[in-house]
Parts: sequence; structure tokens; C-alpha cells
Amino acid sequence: MTLIQYSWMNLMVFSLGWRSFQNVTSEYLYFAPDMVLSQEQMRRSPIYDLCLAIQFIPQEFANLQVTREEFLCMKAIILLNTVPLEGLKSQAAFEEMRQSYIRELSRAIHMKEKGVVASSQRFYHLTKLMDAMHDIVKKVNLFCLSTFIQADAMKVEFPEMMSEVIASQLPKVLAGMVKPMLFHIKQ
Repeated sequence: MTLIQYSWMNLMVFSLGWRSFQNVTSEYLYFAPDMVLSQEQMRRSPIYDLCLAIQFIPQEFANLQVTREEFLCMKAIILLNTVPLEGLKSQAAFEEMRQSYIRELSRAIHMKEKGVVASSQRFYHLTKLMDAMHDIVKKVNLFCLSTFIQADAMKVEFPEMMSEVIASQLPKVLAGMVKPMLFHIKQ
């Protein structure tokens, strides 16, 4: 549960990027089947800057032609990416699980790219994409916290479970009490 509480926004933004890559062109963001924003709709929204930042993800998916297998491995790694500064109860098991998904990502890459150089370059580009998400997610977290704090005045309702996660974890994330792990690691 701790991992989900710390990485929920990373997972949501990454999945939004994937849905957008899979379902629409780079001109849109696919939040849900009944909420697909065009460039014009984004421009008119109060979250235009966030939308522009988030659009980087599906654009990179398209540029890199990310496979479903690569996406799933990357998503698991993102879940295992952000941990409390004090660590987890079973840090060794956590690190072993994280390394196993990194190896799975390498295998998925090898299925697409033949040769050590091409595979290494692809691994670099995919992990660079995951690293680039830190700044994007930080912006989304700041917006989310601001909205959460002003929810009554803005007449915004958060689901109870989301309110609990935001109230307990987001301030810790924003205060730097969690450490995102960089992905540029040995294969």
C-alpha cells in the first residue's frame, strides 16, 4: 500500500500518456473515453500548461514506438520507483523486485531490438523518458495539492480514498520526504 500511496500520481500520468498514445493522435489527451481533450480544449482549460507537459509522454511513446510489454515493465518500475526516505520494511526484497522488472524491461527491449548497441540505446531512451516524468509529475502534484487545499472554495469534491491519499502522502512528496530513484541504471 505504501508504494501505491507514494507513486499513484506517477502511475496515473504515465497511464494517461499510454491511453493517449494508444487511442488518439498527439494532438489530444485521452483522460477517459468520455473526456478526450483536443489542443483547443486544452488551451481553454485552466490546466493548459500541465496538459502541454503531459503531452510529452505520449509523444515520446510514439517517437520510440513503445511496445505494450515495454510499457507494462516501465509501469511496474514506476510503481517501484518512489520510496519513503526512511526506506521500506523489506528494502532488500523491494530492491530485488525492482531489479527483476528492470531485467524484464531489458528482455522486452531485446525482443524489439537486436544487437547490444541498439538495445542499450533503447534502454537509455526508455529510462530517460521515465526520468523526465519526475518534473511533469511534480507539476501535477503541485496543482493537485493546490486544488485539494482550495477544494471547498472551488467547489471540487475528491473521492474519499483519493482525499486520504492526498492528505497523507502528497505533502510528504512535496516536502521531499520521498526519494525518486533514477532509472539510468546498469542493465
